[in-house]
Amino acid sequence: MRVTFGSMHRNATAGIEAAAERLSSLQRQVSSGKRMEKPSDDPSATLGAIGERNESATIDQYKRATDTVGSRLSVIDTVLSDLINQVTAAQVAAAGARGTTKTQIQRDAIATDLEGIRDTVFADLNASFGGTYLFAGIASTAPAYTRTPGGPISAYAGSTQEMEVDVDATRSVKVAFNGLQLAQGADATDIFTEFDSLIAAVRAGNAPGIDAGRAALDRMFDRVSTSQGRVGADMRTIDEQKLRLGEMRRASGTRLASLEDANMAEAISGMTQADAAYRAALGAASTVTKQSLMDYLR
Repeated sequence: MRVTFGSMHRNATAGIEAAAERLSSLQRQVSSGKRMEKPSDDPSATLGAIGERNESATIDQYKRATDTVGSRLSVIDTVLSDLINQVTAAQVAAAGARGTTKTQIQRDAIATDLEGIRDTVFADLNASFGGTYLFAGIASTAPAYTRTPGGPISAYAGSTQEMEVDVDATRSVKVAFNGLQLAQGADATDIFTEFDSLIAAVRAGNAPGIDAGRAALDRMFDRVSTSQGRVGADMRTIDEQKLRLGEMRRASGTRLASLEDANMAEAISGMTQADAAYRAALGAASTVTKQSLMDYLR
């Protein structure tokens, strides 16, 4: 087979270009820490990386949801604790109003106390977080109860349908409650009507009326305590979920790194070898260009 100067030059040039491309690729890996610059570098790894990025985005979305839900549940738990305290205070006050030895001044003072507790319960059931009302169900942009200054408290204005937020693909947590369930439950009237009746009974020294009011307070205490127990369970779920999502996020990041990141020891070793190959290609090309026809006639 005949070898011409032109073919030798082309072969030498091709060798230099291949060595230079290999060296440049490894230098970029070392400087960037990434082994893939474009999808064609490793189509299979690219598809895997896309899947991992999608997985990470989903995990991040659930993590943001758990952070928000966790803060919201913390506020709800605080409000429910205050409701329990207020109902307990009302029970104590009502018990203190019993007996025939109470003077009218004393009964009026207890009644005034109960009015203040009623108003605090009203404020608790209208508690909000992040611009939405916690005890108005899905109608969370408006307060659960309203009242005109000095007037009676309205009927429940919220929704009986409660709002839930997904914290993973198979789990959701309640974030907006049915306030009517707390304030009334299975009773014929809500707690505010019961408070008004109790206050009137205290002022009048009406023992049966006071006992009926105390019984209504007992039932509300049970309803609120049950709801707080559920909130506590959800808060524990959120804490566990945060840990689990954190572990999932780290695992996904590790898998993504194994697909995209360069093995620095291998890349540096390869770069050294590629540099040697590039220099050898340059040397070979230099030798070829120095040869003349007389070299082949000898």
